[in-house]
Parts: sequence; C-alpha cells; structure tokens
Amino acid sequence: MLGANRISISHELLGQISEIEAFKGLWQGLDRHTTGLQFLGDVADYGANFKQVLGPLQERPITPDLIRALHAGQVKQKGLSSYKTVADKIAFIGSDGTAVGSIETADSAQAEVLLPKLCEWVNEALAEDHPMHPLIVMAVFTAVFLQLAPFDKGNQNMARFLLLLMQMKAGYVYAPYASLEPIMVENALEIYEGLAHNQQSLEAGTPDWSVWMGAFMGLMKAQKDELYSRLYEKEVDLRGMSTLSIKVMELFKEHKRLQMKEIIKLTNGRRATIKVRLQELLEGGYLVRHGQGRSTWYSLC
Repeated sequence: MLGANRISISHELLGQISEIEAFKGLWQGLDRHTTGLQFLGDVADYGANFKQVLGPLQERPITPDLIRALHAGQVKQKGLSSYKTVADKIAFIGSDGTAVGSIETADSAQAEVLLPKLCEWVNEALAEDHPMHPLIVMAVFTAVFLQLAPFDKGNQNMARFLLLLMQMKAGYVYAPYASLEPIMVENALEIYEGLAHNQQSLEAGTPDWSVWMGAFMGLMKAQKDELYSRLYEKEVDLRGMSTLSIKVMELFKEHKRLQMKEIIKLTNGRRATIKVRLQELLEGGYLVRHGQGRSTWYSLC
C-alpha cells in the first residue's frame, strides 16, 4: 500500500512499539487489574460502553459499506453516507483552537475508487499470519484514510473510530479507555507535519513514512502512558493499605454504591473499624460520600 513495504523501523520506533506491546500484555491480565481499573471511574464506564459498540464489529471485515454506515451513524443520517462531492482540505486544530496546518485530500472519484483498495489491504494486513506489525498497519491505514477523506465532513472523527476498531481487532483491548481526540489535538502539529511529509514524498514518487511513523507511534505511546499513569498510581497506593481497606475497595468491583451497613455485612468487620477505614479512604481520594445520616452511601471517585 503506497510504498508501505519500504518502511524502515528505527531504534526509537522499535522502542516505542515494544513499550506499547508490553502494556498490551499487562492489560490483558485483567484479573490483576480489576481493582485498579475501577479507579478509572467514568473513564472505565466510557471504555466499557465503547467496547460494547466495537465488540460486534471486531469479527467483521472493514469495508467501504461498513465505513459509510458508521459515518452515517456519527453524523446522524440514515442508511449509508455518500462520498464527498468535492475535493477539500483537512485542517488540524491545536489545543489553543487555531489551525496548525492543512493537507490536500483526494477528489471524490479517487476516494470512491481507492477506499475499497485500502479496505482490502488492511483486512489482509491485520491477519495473524501477515508479516507487518499491526501498529504499522494502523499507521498506514490512518494516513491514507485521512488523505482520501472520503466524506464531506467528519473524516477525522471517522479515522479515530476506525483506529480504535483496528486496535480492538489486533488485541489492544485497552484502547477504548483512553480517548484519542484530546491526544490528537495536543499533538496536532506533529500529525500535520507527518502527514504533509508523507503526502509530499508520495507525490514525488519516493515514499517516506518515517516522519508520520514517528508522529503516529507518539500518539499510541501517549494513549498507553495516560492509562498506565491512571491505572498504576492508585495501585501503588494500595500497597500501603490495611487488609480491611483493600477488602472494602474490592467490594466496588461489583457495586456502584454501598451504604455502611452493607459494607459491614459484606466484610464482616466491626462498625467502628469500618468507620475509620472509610474515613481514610475518603481522605485519600478513593471514595466519595453521598447523602447524610442513614441515607449516606459511598462510591468510587
């Protein structure tokens, strides 16, 4: 796909891929991380909901009709989205709200012809026996998709969604728990420079993916780093907790909210001791108290 066989893996790129792969393996041991995962709070719920949406799509091949159906859902249209009517530019907006640059995109006829070829390639390349690393496959697909920009609007949102779907297909099951949108906005300049360089090299007939690969792997590493810090900063704190405090926290794996009497019953602990431990957990930022008196209940932060 557009000179992808010429991609060279630098030592820096290899290091980033290795870090991401290591975290992928850690996350797959979900039994070990269940308590830590609950500390993600709303992010955990968001990720779980996103997984429900992505789950049924994981076994389906990525096709133009699937992409058009997903896009129609995103822009709240019925049926399949139509291809764009005119060639336009994609602008990349930074965290301060200003555009850092824009790239030219394919015209409507090119987009309609090339999207099926891109889909055919990515389905083959994500197969288990394919020699190309899945992160490299995702990087190539994302770059080409954004340069095709097959729709009149919503192409960057669609690219992010398809990237999440590819991550899930390739076993990066942590992906839905960290939104790519703020990460891509924060790194808008690097994305633009990588895509612009790639586009220029393709037009010159000398494909060079190095700049884009660096930008893309930076995004993937930032996504991993965000989850790592959120997941493990609390697990480290847990090591200093009493056995009873850990037991209390374990209850919130299965319960969104608990009252004092329920905690006492489930832990078989003494009321006075439970009260002390709950206060420690409140002060430590692990739990939140709701209500007053007998109606008081607790939840994770």
